[in-house]
Order: sequence, then C-alpha cells, then structure tokens
Amino acid sequence: MRGILGVVLGVFGAAQVQAAGVALVLGSDSGNATSEAVATLETIGFEVFSGTDLTTAQMRAQLAETHAGIRADSADHVVIVLTGVFAQSAQGGWMLGADAERPALAFVDGQGLRLDTVFEIAAEAEIGALVWLGEVTSAREFGLGLRAGLPQEWDLPDGVGIVKGAPSDIISGLDVLMQPGTTLNTLLRRSPSLVIEGELDASAAFLPDGFAPLARADQRAFDAAVEADTEEAFLAYLAAYPNGLNAQAARAEIERIRTAPDRIEAALFLTRDERRAIQRDLSVLGYDTRGIDGIFGPGTRGAIAGWQESVGREATSYLNREQIFALAAEAADRAAEIEAEERARREAEERDDREFWAMTGAAGDEPGLRSYLDRYPQGIFAGLARERLNRIEREALEAARDRDVTAWRRARRIDSVASYEAYLRDWPEGEFVELARARLEERRPAPAPAPDPEPEPAGPAEMQARAAEAALGLNQPTRLLIEQRLARLGLDPGPVDGVFDARTRVAIRAAQERFDLRQTGYVNQDLLTMLVSNLFREFFN
Repeated sequence: MRGILGVVLGVFGAAQVQAAGVALVLGSDSGNATSEAVATLETIGFEVFSGTDLTTAQMRAQLAETHAGIRADSADHVVIVLTGVFAQSAQGGWMLGADAERPALAFVDGQGLRLDTVFEIAAEAEIGALVWLGEVTSAREFGLGLRAGLPQEWDLPDGVGIVKGAPSDIISGLDVLMQPGTTLNTLLRRSPSLVIEGELDASAAFLPDGFAPLARADQRAFDAAVEADTEEAFLAYLAAYPNGLNAQAARAEIERIRTAPDRIEAALFLTRDERRAIQRDLSVLGYDTRGIDGIFGPGTRGAIAGWQESVGREATSYLNREQIFALAAEAADRAAEIEAEERARREAEERDDREFWAMTGAAGDEPGLRSYLDRYPQGIFAGLARERLNRIEREALEAARDRDVTAWRRARRIDSVASYEAYLRDWPEGEFVELARARLEERRPAPAPAPDPEPEPAGPAEMQARAAEAALGLNQPTRLLIEQRLARLGLDPGPVDGVFDARTRVAIRAAQERFDLRQTGYVNQDLLTMLVSNLFREFFN
C-alpha cells in the first residue's frame, strides 16, 4: 500500500494523499485473526503493516516500518494488533517470536518484541492510539524470571490505550470500534469480555462520525489526475485506487485521452510526403491550406476542420485513418470532375478555334489571317497563319522592289529632269532616291553665280587657301555635292545652291575641324576627298 501511495504522490505533486492512520498487525496463531484484522483496517483506510508467525527479527522489522510510516504520514490514529504468546516479568511484557525457545528474562529481549517499545511508538499518534492484545494460551516452557501472560499493571504513555481479550474477541471488537462514531463504551457493551486500560475518554468515538479519509484521499488523487489531464496521471490514480470511488471515471478519462483526435493522428506517424498528399487533396476540394509543404499549421488545420464540417463530421481539425481515406477518395473524384471539365472546355475552345479558322484564315487572305491571329494568338492554326502572312509580306516586298527597279530603269532610260522628278515623286523611299537626286541636280541648268562680295583684304594664308580652292576648278554639281554633304553632316551651309557664301565658309571651317584639317574656310584637296568619299560611300552602302 505504501509503495502505491508513493507512486501517486510522485505523479500528483502537491496533491497530498493521507491514509486514515497507520496500523501494525502481528499474529502467531496461524489462524484467520491476522488477515481479518488487516481487512478491517484497510477497509477504513489504514496503512497496514502485517505478518503471521514471524520470527523476532521479522517482527522488529515490521515494527520499524510501522514507526517510519507513523513519522512519514504524521498519523492521526495508530492501531496495533498483537495476537500470540506473551511473556511477563515483574517489570515488563513481551510478545514472543516464532523462534523463541524456553525464553528467560536474561534473553527475552532477543526472543520477543518488548511491549513498552510498542507503546512508546504508538504514542506518536497525533490524536490517539490503541494497542489490541489477544493472548493465545500455550504450553511453552519459560526460563528463569519469566512466566506466561500479560502484566497486570502498565506504565502507559499519554494517549495510548490497551484493549485485552481473546484473539477472537479482539478481532470482533476491532471490527466494532473501527466503525466511525463508535465509542469505547459501545465497544464494552457489545464485547463485555474485553478489558480496556489507559487514560482514554470512553465516551468519545475513536473514529468520528463521517470519518472517510480513504474516500477523501481517493477524491484528491482523482482531482489531481483531472488537473494533470494525462494518461499517465489517471493510470497512477488507478494504480493507487484500482477499486476507488473514481476508478470508472478514471478509465473513461484514459479512453478519452487515448481516443483524442490529435493523439489518434499522431499515432499514424504520417510522413512529410503523406502530409503533402493530404494538403493537395484539400486544395483540390477548394480548401486553402496556405501551402503544400507537409507542415500542418493553422492553415491546414482550418482546411481540415472545414472539410470535416462539410461532410458532417466533428470539426476537430485532426484526421484519423478512415478520414484520410475518405478525403483521398473525395479528392480523386473531384480531380476526375475537374479533368473532365477541363477536357470539355478544351474541346469547346478547339471547336470554336476551328470554326473561326474556317471563317477567316482558311481562305488564305491577309485580312482573314490577321483576324484569326487577333482572336487566337496561340490557336491551333496560329503557326500556319503566321507562316502565310510572312509569305504574303515577302511577296509584297518583292513585288514592290520589282516595281521600284522598273521605275528606276525607266527614269534612267529617259534620263531627264522630268523622269527623275517622277521617280522621286512616286518612290520617295525607293532604293535609288539618292542617285535620282544626284542625276537630277546634274541635269538642271546651273544658275548664274551671284557676284562675290567685294572681299576684304586677305592675308597670305587666306590667299593661299583661296588659290588652292580655285585650283580645284570646282564646277556647279561639285559645289552642290559639297553643300549637300555639309548639310548631311549637320553643318548649316546655307542654301544648297552651289554658291559658297559666308555661311558656307563657316560650315567648311567646321568640317575641317571635324576631319582634323587646317581650318581655312576654303575647300582643298584633302577636304574634298573626305567629303566626296564619305558621300559616295553612303550612296552605295
């Protein structure tokens, strides 16, 4: 009993479990007296140490354990029941052990349990102690200084009483007095053969009315288990009180814990991949798990609860094996529906695609092909439509180039100002525009050059530059080309008229600076080469 209570105390911590009291029951009669006394005391909730036909050493060991129990539990009540062979002397008494042989006063402490010691230990009870002595008649021989029986006078400690009588009367009387509310006077009326000694209030009940410490300890232990709310706590309660007042409730709580949804799911030991599969199934059914990562966080728990509620199950947010299978089956059905819906949608789109192609692009004309691509840029016939459009565009470019070449050849064949002007009018972006403009300028009559303004007196360097330009013998077309090239370079030569005025000279000087030539404002051979070569390179590139 003490071992079980220790387990309960270890589990329930502050919940203190205290027995009704501590009892020692020793018998040497080999009958039922000892077991009956033990049953009576344990029923009322005493912590009982007991033994039958023990040796002296064994009896002392049991007395020592009883003493430790009294100290550990601060026992309110102590009951000691000794039935067997007793020996007495002028100064004391002993209960003899089963191994005692012809005990004598000089050796009796080694062959029996000294009663004074028993009384002293019983006196440590907080409220009261009773020592029940049931003497068994024996033909045993005694040595010097001892005789059979119990002493007639006792020097009892305060709070300790003695009840003497035959073993059977002792057991019957113990059963009477251990009923809560029973007084010693009631015991004597019912068992007149018993003798009570000691300074005790015979009118007071040894155990008060309503005395049920075992029931209270049972309830305290159960309340502590309820507070802990773990399977281990309820199992510890049942270990201490296998037939307790709350045993059935404790078993029900254990069953509740074992069948708790979170515990059932945990017992499945789901792998990361299995958890991902569950999240995918929930997502297929339209429940947001906030990710498919194999971690059952608040999002997944909420999704599970939503699914459970939708199918009429308790929304625990935890799954058992049967629910996982049901979820997978429902998700598979929904996936099949989605696939069928997607297939029907694709078929409808493909049908519309083909019908629109038949009405537009199938004819092969450019408007129909572009109309098809506008609606179905990634359609079934999109590649074919683009290929046909590219071919149409290539054919159109080739036809346009052929017409351009034909127009140019016609202009060259006529080789007149009018023919080149007609070409430039009809083909402003044509391939031969620059050549046409050059030929046009060559065939236009050169305007009479305006008289040069009276020059300012020039220095030797300017005179030399002017002479170098004159030596080139620049004709009107060449002058026009120079001005055009200057304009093409972003330099403003003034009107392109073949007349090198002051603005033209400024532009020539800027060109010389750009080509890293000496800046004179007059054309020399180096500048002419740079301008003409770059001009013709652009024409024929």
